[in-house]
Amino acid sequence: MENEMYIDLLCELISMHPETADVEAVNKVQDRVQEFLSARGIFCTMEQCGDRKVLFASTTPGRVQDLLLCVHLDVVPAEDKKQYEPVICDGAVYGRGASDCLGNAIAVIKAMCTAPEGASIGCIFTADEETGGTTTAHMVKLGYGARRLSLVMDAGGNVYYGQKGIINLKLTAHGRGGHSAHPWGFDNPVITLIKGLNRLFEVWENPENDNDYRLSIAATVLNAGNAMNRIPDTAEAILNIRFIKLEERENICDFIRKTTGLELEILETCDPFMSPAEGEDMAAVAAAYEKAFDRKITPGRMCGATDARHLYKIGTPLYVSGINGSGAHSANEKLQIDSIDKGVAMILDLVKN
Repeated sequence: MENEMYIDLLCELISMHPETADVEAVNKVQDRVQEFLSARGIFCTMEQCGDRKVLFASTTPGRVQDLLLCVHLDVVPAEDKKQYEPVICDGAVYGRGASDCLGNAIAVIKAMCTAPEGASIGCIFTADEETGGTTTAHMVKLGYGARRLSLVMDAGGNVYYGQKGIINLKLTAHGRGGHSAHPWGFDNPVITLIKGLNRLFEVWENPENDNDYRLSIAATVLNAGNAMNRIPDTAEAILNIRFIKLEERENICDFIRKTTGLELEILETCDPFMSPAEGEDMAAVAAAYEKAFDRKITPGRMCGATDARHLYKIGTPLYVSGINGSGAHSANEKLQIDSIDKGVAMILDLVKN
């Protein structure tokens, strides 16, 4: 019956469709989690970051705990609204956010509610991880932190000690537009943009797989014109860059600007992070994961991004892990129900040690 209570909560949170852009819906989920935890004796503080609510919960009073967890309550939009009607089938919960990241939130909630007396656990329940994590950065600035260790519950299947930083930048080609029946009379920025991108990707070599841990560049958005028979005045492309070291940020932007010959504007950026890949803390997290999930792992580094991009500034060793799910951001997103208790066991093992 106790486990059913947590599964019911997971299904309830999914049904509240907390898409990141729907601030009101995400705030309602924050309120519901606070209500659930407060009713079970967990200390809760609701902070405000602009219009967004951000919950901090802890097993003992205070903004700083021995173990700080971080998990996000917002989800990416579902193309099919039926994903907000959770389905339980063959030991799994299907629905938007089941894996990323509401299932991890349920594991954190259950761990806090079942932790032994005297355990020092805190958790930041963030509200906009899917669009950059400003709420996480806000909580770090407010002084929420860890004495010993921080753990972002987000990516399952392994323990990660590093992740790449991100640069989203816009390249713009300027020209002189007019009627497309007379292309010789105008300066077509679409052609200029294409030539600039070609120059870049003719000389740039992207990594070949996850283990080829180098800086990567991907073109993700193209935008030009608003009529089929008119040459536009400008053409734009957005690049998504994943980098390893802070000093790479300025160097890669200069390289792209010079290689393409295009106007460059940085839209947003976040830092990479790297914790020690060896030592007591890394060994403790890896051992707790292996014991809980009954499988050997080789800790690694992520190409994607989590709230660790802000949380590393706390200064304690920081790692990323999570429970077993699949299909994040897809139409078949699901969470293995039995992995919730495995995640709880991992968290409580870290507390015990």
